[in-house]
Formats: sequence, structure tokens, C-alpha cells
Amino acid sequence: MTLIKAVAFDIDGTLTFRDRSLELAAVESIRQLNVPVVLATGNILCFATALAVTIGNISAVIAENGGIVTDGKSKIVSGNIDACRRAAREIEGSGVLALKRINSGERVTEIAYSRDTLSVSDIELFRKLVAQCCDDVTVVDSGFALHIKDAHVNKGVGLAKVAELFDIPLDKFAAFGDGENDITMLEMAGTGIAVGNADPKAQAAASYVAKQPYGLGVVEGLRYLQLL
Repeated sequence: MTLIKAVAFDIDGTLTFRDRSLELAAVESIRQLNVPVVLATGNILCFATALAVTIGNISAVIAENGGIVTDGKSKIVSGNIDACRRAAREIEGSGVLALKRINSGERVTEIAYSRDTLSVSDIELFRKLVAQCCDDVTVVDSGFALHIKDAHVNKGVGLAKVAELFDIPLDKFAAFGDGENDITMLEMAGTGIAVGNADPKAQAAASYVAKQPYGLGVVEGLRYLQLL
């Protein structure tokens, strides 16, 4: 097995349950790691950095699906937020879907919407409308929110930036995830691990699929990597 020199973790649905409560066994495992640890989320930076302090032993954060990367000393912001805003105005202005923005004042690289009240057909329509209206933006579904983001920005791109900051090759990274927005990160890391509750597409992108769901799948994956 490739020697792992750094590990990245998605948060919602990977370190947390569906209700977004943390699996404490995963937290305890992260605190035991002797390699740099990265949190990679579709959520906003202040949420991710606060959780990094709570968990402890975190070396860097990827927020807004790769739009923001920071190791506490430097901060890299990527993506065309103006294109995302144009797409959002057009979709909201159409009145076809009842949409609720999330953290609209805090997001700096993308636009996110709650998916709680949207049906599967609503989500498919949302994707179609964005694809028809605007170039260079795309929709990613985290399982918790729908994100309109720069088509050239994703968690995999964010992980590559972290690899540069750490001076660690991407093939020495392991990445854990559960959702559609984790696929690029799972593919670009040397070893991608999907927790047992992961979306089928995320499972297909992973090198290893844990039998256990959520944070217990994280613990299982870390043992598979021989990091525990």
C-alpha cells in the first residue's frame, strides 16, 4: 500500500451523521493521526475553521467545494463568483422553483441552496436550468445543499492546492468522502475512501469502500490505511 503522508476528510455525511452531529469515534481517530489532516467541505470557511478547532489536529481547510483553501498562514480564493451570481439571478427570476439560499452573505466563491424542500425532479430541473442559462458554471449536490459554482473549481482542485502548500505529492494523500461533491477529491488523491453510506458515484470513484457508514466508516478506512 502507498505510504500515506496526509489525509483529507469531507465533513457532512462523512464525519457526521445525517443530522450533522459528529461521530466522536472519528474525531478521536483524527486526533491520533501523525500526518497533516485537511477538512474539505462545501460549507463556508468560518464553519469549517470553527469545526477544525473543535476537532483539533487539523492542518488545513478546503471550503466552498474548493473555492477557498487555507493552512492558517495563506488563503487561496478561486472561482468566478460573478458568473455564479448571474446564474442564480436567472434561475431565481424564472420563478420555476421555490429556492432558499444558504449563507448568502458569507459565501465568496459560489451560491448554495437548501435541498430540504426540493424533490428529485426539482433537483433535475435545477441542474437543467443552470446548464441552459450559463457557461462556465455547474451544479454540485452535496447531499445537504445544491451549489452553483465555477465549473473549474472543485474539491480535487482544492486538494491539489493543499498538496502544493504542504509540498506533498497528491498520490501520497488519502481522501474520505460520501457525496457527489467529493468525487474529484476521491479520484485525485492517491487513495480515495468512501464511507458505507456514500453515494454510488462516490463509491465508484473510491479505491476502497468502507462497510461501516459515516464516522465509523472513517475509522474503518484509517485502519485500512494502517494509520491507526
